[in-house]
Amino acid sequence: MFYDKDNNFRKDRMFWLNVIVGMGALCYAKNRYYLETDRARMTERLSGFPSYADKPHHFINRGGVLIMKEFIGFEKYHSNGEEMMNWYKMAYPKQCGDKK
Repeated sequence: MFYDKDNNFRKDRMFWLNVIVGMGALCYAKNRYYLETDRARMTERLSGFPSYADKPHHFINRGGVLIMKEFIGFEKYHSNGEEMMNWYKMAYPKQCGDKK
């Protein structure tokens, strides 16, 4: 029978648990750093657009390149079918165009 009087078994397991958790934390911190760096770069570039500086949600950051989103509107609820079809024609002109 072996008695672990110094708790070496627990110390060994705690060491490897700390190593694994530490590596996960480092990976998370690295990814978060790059995300925040890209966000800061986008904010800095948005300051060059005077009319859109207060609307950063109108842009997409693709690797440091700012692309302006196509913005049509947020109509979600319609009172009747005709109003809904008019919105579809405005939002998707290629798909809902006149087919003659």
